[in-house]
Amino acid sequence: MYSQYILLAVIMMIIIGRLIGTNISFMKQVMASLFSVVVTSSVYWYTYLRYHNTDSFGADGWLWLLSMVIVSLLFYLLFEMFDPIPLGERGERLSDTRNPIRRLSAWWRRQRRYVQVLMIAIRNGLGKNLAIKRSPASDQKLAVSLRRMLEDCGGFFIKFGQVLSTRSDLLPPAIIEELSNLQENVSRLTTAQVEEILAKELRRPKDEMFLEFEMEPLAAASIGQVHRATLREGGKKVVVKLLRPDIVSTLQRDLDILVRFAAWASKKSAWARNIGFLDLAKGFSAAVKEETDFRIEARNFAQVTASLANSRTKVKIPHVYRELSNAKILVIEYMEGVSVKGGTAILDERGIDRLEVQRRIFDCILEQIFFKGIFHADPHPGNVYILKDGTPALLDFGSVGRLGTLQQDSLKRLLVGLEQRNTYVIMDALLQLVEPKQEIDKEGLEQALSQLLVQTAYDATGSSDAFIQGLFRMIGEFGFSFYPNVAGAFRSLITLEGTMMQLNPSFSLMDESRRFAREHTAEFIPISEYTNLRKTATNELLEMLPVIRRLPRRLDHLGSMLEKGEISVKVGFFSDKANASFVTKWISQALLAFVGTAFGGISIGLLSLNGHYAWDEFNIVAVFGYAGILISAVLLIRVAIHAVRNLK
Repeated sequence: MYSQYILLAVIMMIIIGRLIGTNISFMKQVMASLFSVVVTSSVYWYTYLRYHNTDSFGADGWLWLLSMVIVSLLFYLLFEMFDPIPLGERGERLSDTRNPIRRLSAWWRRQRRYVQVLMIAIRNGLGKNLAIKRSPASDQKLAVSLRRMLEDCGGFFIKFGQVLSTRSDLLPPAIIEELSNLQENVSRLTTAQVEEILAKELRRPKDEMFLEFEMEPLAAASIGQVHRATLREGGKKVVVKLLRPDIVSTLQRDLDILVRFAAWASKKSAWARNIGFLDLAKGFSAAVKEETDFRIEARNFAQVTASLANSRTKVKIPHVYRELSNAKILVIEYMEGVSVKGGTAILDERGIDRLEVQRRIFDCILEQIFFKGIFHADPHPGNVYILKDGTPALLDFGSVGRLGTLQQDSLKRLLVGLEQRNTYVIMDALLQLVEPKQEIDKEGLEQALSQLLVQTAYDATGSSDAFIQGLFRMIGEFGFSFYPNVAGAFRSLITLEGTMMQLNPSFSLMDESRRFAREHTAEFIPISEYTNLRKTATNELLEMLPVIRRLPRRLDHLGSMLEKGEISVKVGFFSDKANASFVTKWISQALLAFVGTAFGGISIGLLSLNGHYAWDEFNIVAVFGYAGILISAVLLIRVAIHAVRNLK
């Protein structure tokens, strides 16, 4: 008897899974079918079979099967609604594991950590300070609350705060200054842990690869730890970067909580929504996940090195031993020196001009941004070194940014517009660097830019810096946001500004950018000579020739259509395929819901008309009535399941 029930459940699972198009796991489909068989059979026995002794399969049996199908559909819907696995744009499951026990365990850890983070935020008054209207006084209170909350949470929350401290384009000065005080206090790996990582990840035993390996780390961070070593082959000194063994689980949990916290803050505060706090958290999450794969960093080293092969800046980038590296170990050339903060002593000792070294580093980063398209995204003082011979060097390419040629050209035009103080050039470049909006107040933007230029034109205290701050503030007021890679370029420049001040306290980001543009006029404006002008004009003419050749025929065709009155203009919402697909999808769901409701209503009417017949009497009206209810249930629950999946 039990085998018959199991067989019935399997048949139900196969049929219903195809009918409603669910995407829950195989185990949950089995559970839904078994639960429906158990529940309906128990009810059927309790309400009917124990009072009637029958060996035949009559109307009551068909009613039992019908109820079983409908209850199974409801269980499918229930499992779909409470399935924690998110879905992608094509309905694919995005979870790393389908094991329900592991997912439940991970869910419990996330919820416990999430509650802990929320309690820390509330204890530090973050929710209260987010909700009040923004002013200099409230910004200061919010800054202190946010810093304390991030410090108490620790881990990647501190790293996120350090990234936020570079976003002066979005955050007020009070928050920037407060978050700049965040310090990461990371425990070092034990000798046993280091030995275990090396034994597990190296292709050969440690003693066969390294002549010496110092167990005392040079530095420790939230993601990895750095050790000095000497290769056995060639005796070259190297730096070995190790990925922390527990980083993947910790990172997955903390970043998930960070995004949830950002979503909570965005719901709590209109200000957090306006600055795109949730998008900042998501962007940070994606960037940090890349940093946990050292193969990506090795690739970044190679790409930046190749892009600067013919650079005039002569900034050193260490060599990566890719044949000795993998996802969890990175072996890099060791370069003897100190960070830029302590490098001034080396420069003074050797009689090297600090301003010259500062310009070499600055020009190297700007060359990457404006001309190469791949740039160091985090040039803070710890990642910029001064070697013993006074040569500047860039370290740690775990985070790099990439810009397309269109964005590079727009950044060039923006810098040229700032140099010429030309409102039209600045606005045209700016609109290419921000994410598109349906409605843009171009006249208002133009007026605001012209006013900003006038306000900062004669500011002797640093008009360029005042202009940049005003520009960032204006972008927020107009509801714009930079593309993530463009925001990364600005973030890199702002970080670089603080680094350059270590070498030159009077450093001005805009003044140095103008100097860079003047020294690279040919790259910024390739029409500096007559020959360049002729070459540019020739190239433009060659691009326009196909259009010019077709122009007479098109004009003749247009004239004929005007004469016949056949011209029509097509403007519509459905010209966009995405819009048409969206509307079509929801109309089809609405039609399915309407048809399901109609079947249900008609079926109930048929069964009410059939009320005067005996219960166990077979008749065609009851058959159609129950079949209609089944069809109605299938259609309506299918609509509900697809609605749930679209929400996920």
